[in-house]
Amino acid sequence: MKRHSDNETHITNLRYHTQGPDDLYIPIPFLFVTSRMCDEIAAERQLIIDLAQSATKVRQLELLSRYDPCVSADAFNSVLHLFEVDQQD
Repeated sequence: MKRHSDNETHITNLRYHTQGPDDLYIPIPFLFVTSRMCDEIAAERQLIIDLAQSATKVRQLELLSRYDPCVSADAFNSVLHLFEVDQQD
């Protein structure tokens, strides 16, 4: 199990998730997600999961699984491809 320093045991300044009831973090759904955003969302989710208490970890995983940022990233890339635009992150 990974150990975190004291300043890594509390999550602050999240860009893609908001704290909801029961200390669970709720994903902010985006219609279009760039590849870079998708990577950042995944990293933020991993931090949330790593720091989740064991009592809430299963519920947190279920909550995060309701919104898949890769689906939004694929939709965004499809729109770019449709209009023949090169994606630049």
